[in-house]
Amino acid sequence: MGNIVGIDLGTTNSVAAFKFAEVEVVTADDNQAPDRKLTRSVVATTQNGIIVGETAYNQLKADPEQTIISIKRLIGRGFSDPVVQAQLARLHYQVTQSTKGTDNSLSVWLGGTEYAPEDISAEILKKVVQNAQLYQSQKGQKSTIDRAVITVPAYFSDKQRYTTQSAAKRAGLSEPELLPEPTAAAISYGFKPNADDVKTILVYDFGGGTFDSALITAAGTQFIESGKAGDLWLGGDDIDDRIIELVKQQVAAEEDLENIDSLIERMPHYQKVRFLGDLKMAVEKAKIDLSSSLTAKIIPATPLLDDLGMAIPIDVTVTRAQFEAMILPLVERTISICQEAIKYSDYPADAIDTILMVGGSSQIPLVQERVKAAFGADKVVVHPRPMYAVAEGAAIVAAGLTEKVGTVSRDYFIELADRTHYKIIQQGDILPVSNNYTFKTEADGQSLIHFKFFNTDLVNQQNEKIGEMWLALDRPYPEQTEVAVTVELDEKNSSLQITAALKNNPKIVVSSSFSYGGEDEKIAQKVEQIIKDLNDEGRLTERGVREAYRIAGETVQATNQIRDRDGQIAEDRRQLARQKLKELEKLASNDYNLAQSLVSDLGFVLHVCPSLISEEQKGKIISLCDQLKKAIADSNLEVVRELSADATREFEQLPELVKFISVCADAISQARSINPLQANVMRHKLDQMCNAIERGNTYQAEQTLQELLPDVRQYLDRDLPAKAIAIGIK
Repeated sequence: MGNIVGIDLGTTNSVAAFKFAEVEVVTADDNQAPDRKLTRSVVATTQNGIIVGETAYNQLKADPEQTIISIKRLIGRGFSDPVVQAQLARLHYQVTQSTKGTDNSLSVWLGGTEYAPEDISAEILKKVVQNAQLYQSQKGQKSTIDRAVITVPAYFSDKQRYTTQSAAKRAGLSEPELLPEPTAAAISYGFKPNADDVKTILVYDFGGGTFDSALITAAGTQFIESGKAGDLWLGGDDIDDRIIELVKQQVAAEEDLENIDSLIERMPHYQKVRFLGDLKMAVEKAKIDLSSSLTAKIIPATPLLDDLGMAIPIDVTVTRAQFEAMILPLVERTISICQEAIKYSDYPADAIDTILMVGGSSQIPLVQERVKAAFGADKVVVHPRPMYAVAEGAAIVAAGLTEKVGTVSRDYFIELADRTHYKIIQQGDILPVSNNYTFKTEADGQSLIHFKFFNTDLVNQQNEKIGEMWLALDRPYPEQTEVAVTVELDEKNSSLQITAALKNNPKIVVSSSFSYGGEDEKIAQKVEQIIKDLNDEGRLTERGVREAYRIAGETVQATNQIRDRDGQIAEDRRQLARQKLKELEKLASNDYNLAQSLVSDLGFVLHVCPSLISEEQKGKIISLCDQLKKAIADSNLEVVRELSADATREFEQLPELVKFISVCADAISQARSINPLQANVMRHKLDQMCNAIERGNTYQAEQTLQELLPDVRQYLDRDLPAKAIAIGIK
């Protein structure tokens, strides 16, 4: 099957493999020496464009700011993520919130150009596929690679899987299948087509950026996943960071430096980033050396500079004892995660046949010693090819030679109106999952529903928002109107899919696989904030709530349709969604509300009592109203404010009787929200009074005025009951 390849898309290195007669790992001349099987997961930019792999890694010394490493740690993350914020100081390249997205988005920068993390991952995948294409052609396979089985950490979130798939598609790989890395490792180790023995394998996968553990039952070509756990911020990168801290401490002690980090920050910018890049490379080499030697030297080529610009050469010796003391807490954490995976699987620990160790960090002697101490030396096996095991397993799956049963990696929840979280998918459920639920609207007259979905992050013991969607109803519905929600999850080739529809009218439906930080999410967040602000202000009448529902509903309907089938934003749909959002912003704006009120009030008095207003003032009022309407339509807030001030002054110059008639109209508007029948009576009397004034019948006008006054006072003095916009479910 030469058109499909297995790929281990790693934090530090990536690997490709095929299953021909045997499993073969791809080699390439420009891959990492000595075996040429590892493609560095590094992307850089030069005058000639993007470079990937070993040449990009070599640029880390010369231009670390234009060299992206460890992008897998950022993919599917938002800039506001606290863990991302904590990592920024350790990264030498620029990371920001996306210029077109929310704080749930993230961008990296190369050569002054903004890239999403999936763009960088796509470049790595392109390089890996290019190497694989050349390799298979040398083996006599002429087909073009257009599909792949790509491995991801078992504990990847819904968003991280989604963005990894996006990266694959951007690299030209259609229908990418995602495979958990521990499952791939177990397949590489336990795939025996002609065997009928059954083995229970606990995979210990200690990679460059993540740690994963999964319990797999292997029987010939069948692999059944029972439980898994992981930590997305526990890997070789974290070991490197600890060694870097040790180097800093030793240099600070030897040179009598109070704050070495502050000194590094004060270095000339280019010198600083070169120093940090060199230090990172020297530390990586020392880490590898300490697996076979008792000491290792760390001598970065670029020196540290003191406050006077004098060079402070770094020459630090790290012993294996120091190294092991530093990383012991990380290793103990990996063992705790393995025990979590066993707990979730419901397997007794003594039923496990093999502890399979894979990943670069699993080759560290202390790691192997602690795992053997925890689970028994007779059960622990280091995969014969720990750096390639995951890619090999992906190649076997790509060849269609296995039967797999996967499980859900995390709990999934939907948020209810009272802010509690209702579980809709449980960790450990057999994949694929399809669940149906019935929820109910929270309030009478509700015509908009906001669905929010969360994952459980067991590492941080908290729920992380993974997506949201809005359902705009065709009209107001009574409280407890039933809404059918279908939840579908297949971690192999898609992220969470949600469909929600009214039970009594399935044509009122919305379906979503979520936006992650894009402009559609940005608009939806603004809708949510506007509704919250309106509710907090407590000034909405029943009529105002209906109007807010209408405009907000139109806004979210336009936003729901902003993307084409290929997931790209369509410009005409973007413009429509923006236009509807502006209408909603106007509804919520005090400035626009004042302007609308002035246009309404002045237009009303011009209509009902024109004889009381001079021709000159009529002309001014008509001109002001026309200008205000145009400024409102153009969303020109500055002009709206200026014209509103002019219109207010003009209103104050109206005859007292005209202003009183306007006050009567305000009282009738108040009454309409409380007692519509009484409001109709009051409006009839006001019309009678105005007609009498226009005819010059002073006596009838005075009589009608006296009848109207008590009601006007009554309703002007009453506070209208505040209404709220309900968008939740129960």
